[in-house]
Amino acid sequence: MKTNQHLAPQLTGLRAKRPVQIKPTGLDARLNHLAQQLGVTLKELAPLLQLSESTLHRLRHQTTLSGPTAERAELLQQVIQHGLRVYADDEQALRDWLRYPLGELDGRTPLQTLTTIAGFTQVNDVLGRIEHGIFY
Repeated sequence: MKTNQHLAPQLTGLRAKRPVQIKPTGLDARLNHLAQQLGVTLKELAPLLQLSESTLHRLRHQTTLSGPTAERAELLQQVIQHGLRVYADDEQALRDWLRYPLGELDGRTPLQTLTTIAGFTQVNDVLGRIEHGIFY
Protein backbone atom coordinates (compact mmCIF):
# COMPACT_ATOMS: atom_id res chain seq x y z
CA MET A 1 0.00 0.00 0.00
CA LYS A 2 1.43 3.34 -1.06
CA THR A 3 1.18 6.20 1.45
CA ASN A 4 0.92 9.86 0.70
CA GLN A 5 3.68 11.01 3.03
CA HIS A 6 4.31 14.04 0.89
CA LEU A 7 0.78 15.27 1.72
CA ALA A 8 1.20 15.07 5.50
CA PRO A 9 2.91 18.46 5.89
CA GLN A 10 0.25 20.12 3.75
CA LEU A 11 -2.59 18.56 5.68
CA THR A 12 -1.17 19.48 9.08
CA GLY A 13 0.17 22.87 8.08
CA LEU A 14 3.72 21.79 8.86
CA ARG A 15 6.69 21.61 6.57
CA ALA A 16 9.38 19.11 7.29
CA LYS A 17 12.81 20.47 8.24
CA ARG A 18 11.99 24.11 7.56
CA PRO A 19 12.05 26.59 10.42
CA VAL A 20 8.83 28.41 11.10
CA GLN A 21 9.19 32.09 10.26
CA ILE A 22 6.92 34.24 12.36
CA LYS A 23 6.75 37.79 11.20
CA PRO A 24 6.29 39.89 14.32
CA THR A 25 3.73 42.64 14.28
CA GLY A 26 6.56 44.70 15.66
CA LEU A 27 6.84 47.09 18.49
CA ASP A 28 6.89 49.95 16.00
CA ALA A 29 3.29 49.23 14.99
CA ARG A 30 2.17 48.90 18.62
CA LEU A 31 3.87 52.15 19.65
CA ASN A 32 2.37 53.95 16.67
CA HIS A 33 -1.07 52.60 17.60
CA LEU A 34 -0.64 53.70 21.22
CA ALA A 35 0.43 57.18 20.08
CA GLN A 36 -2.50 57.34 17.65
CA GLN A 37 -5.01 56.39 20.34
CA LEU A 38 -3.61 59.07 22.65
CA GLY A 39 -3.46 61.59 19.84
CA VAL A 40 0.25 62.23 20.36
CA THR A 41 3.38 62.06 18.27
CA LEU A 42 6.14 59.60 19.11
CA LYS A 43 8.10 62.59 20.43
CA GLU A 44 5.24 63.27 22.87
CA LEU A 45 4.88 59.56 23.70
CA ALA A 46 8.51 59.18 24.81
CA PRO A 47 8.20 61.06 28.13
CA LEU A 48 4.98 59.19 28.92
CA LEU A 49 7.06 56.01 28.77
CA GLN A 50 9.91 57.72 30.67
CA LEU A 51 12.19 57.41 27.64
CA SER A 52 14.21 59.85 25.61
CA GLU A 53 13.05 60.29 22.04
CA SER A 54 16.21 58.60 20.72
CA THR A 55 15.72 55.58 23.00
CA LEU A 56 12.10 55.27 21.86
CA HIS A 57 13.20 55.28 18.23
CA ARG A 58 15.79 52.58 19.01
CA LEU A 59 13.20 50.44 20.82
CA ARG A 60 10.84 50.59 17.85
CA HIS A 61 12.98 47.96 16.11
CA GLN A 62 12.56 45.45 18.93
CA THR A 63 9.62 43.11 19.31
CA THR A 64 8.78 43.69 22.98
CA LEU A 65 9.13 46.18 25.78
CA SER A 66 10.42 45.19 29.19
CA GLY A 67 10.70 46.48 32.73
CA PRO A 68 9.36 49.90 33.68
CA THR A 69 8.74 50.85 30.05
CA ALA A 70 6.46 47.85 29.58
CA GLU A 71 4.63 48.72 32.80
CA ARG A 72 4.10 52.31 31.67
CA ALA A 73 2.85 51.15 28.26
CA GLU A 74 0.39 48.88 30.05
CA LEU A 75 -0.75 51.75 32.30
CA LEU A 76 -1.24 53.96 29.25
CA GLN A 77 -3.30 51.24 27.62
CA GLN A 78 -5.43 50.96 30.76
CA VAL A 79 -6.05 54.73 30.75
CA ILE A 80 -7.02 54.52 27.08
CA GLN A 81 -9.43 51.65 27.71
CA HIS A 82 -10.96 53.45 30.69
CA GLY A 83 -11.25 56.65 28.67
CA LEU A 84 -12.88 54.86 25.75
CA ARG A 85 -15.44 53.34 28.14
CA VAL A 86 -16.20 56.79 29.55
CA TYR A 87 -16.41 58.41 26.11
CA ALA A 88 -18.40 55.57 24.50
CA ASP A 89 -15.52 54.48 22.22
CA ASP A 90 -15.18 57.99 20.79
CA GLU A 91 -11.41 58.20 20.30
CA GLN A 92 -11.50 61.85 19.25
CA ALA A 93 -13.42 62.85 22.38
CA LEU A 94 -10.83 61.04 24.49
CA ARG A 95 -7.95 62.73 22.63
CA ASP A 96 -9.56 66.13 23.15
CA TRP A 97 -10.09 65.44 26.86
CA LEU A 98 -6.48 64.31 27.30
CA ARG A 99 -5.31 67.73 26.05
CA TYR A 100 -7.78 69.81 28.08
CA PRO A 101 -6.43 71.50 31.26
CA LEU A 102 -8.41 70.37 34.31
CA GLY A 103 -8.78 72.12 37.65
CA GLU A 104 -8.73 68.71 39.32
CA LEU A 105 -5.20 68.26 37.98
CA ASP A 106 -4.04 71.72 39.10
CA GLY A 107 -4.65 73.17 35.64
CA ARG A 108 -2.57 70.54 33.89
CA THR A 109 -3.83 68.33 31.08
CA PRO A 110 -4.27 64.61 31.67
CA LEU A 111 -1.39 64.01 29.21
CA GLN A 112 0.90 66.23 31.26
CA THR A 113 -0.15 64.35 34.38
CA LEU A 114 0.64 60.92 32.87
CA THR A 115 4.39 61.49 33.25
CA THR A 116 4.36 60.03 36.78
CA ILE A 117 2.91 56.87 38.29
CA ALA A 118 0.83 59.00 40.67
CA GLY A 119 -0.42 60.84 37.59
CA PHE A 120 -1.85 57.62 36.16
CA THR A 121 -3.86 57.19 39.35
CA GLN A 122 -5.05 60.80 39.27
CA VAL A 123 -6.16 60.54 35.63
CA ASN A 124 -7.97 57.26 36.27
CA ASP A 125 -9.65 58.82 39.31
CA VAL A 126 -10.89 61.74 37.19
CA LEU A 127 -12.16 59.32 34.54
CA GLY A 128 -13.93 57.36 37.28
CA ARG A 129 -15.66 60.50 38.54
CA ILE A 130 -16.77 61.39 35.01
CA GLU A 131 -17.98 57.83 34.55
CA HIS A 132 -20.13 58.15 37.68
CA GLY A 133 -21.35 61.66 36.93
CA ILE A 134 -19.31 63.40 39.64
CA PHE A 135 -17.99 66.72 38.37
CA TYR A 136 -16.14 69.50 40.19
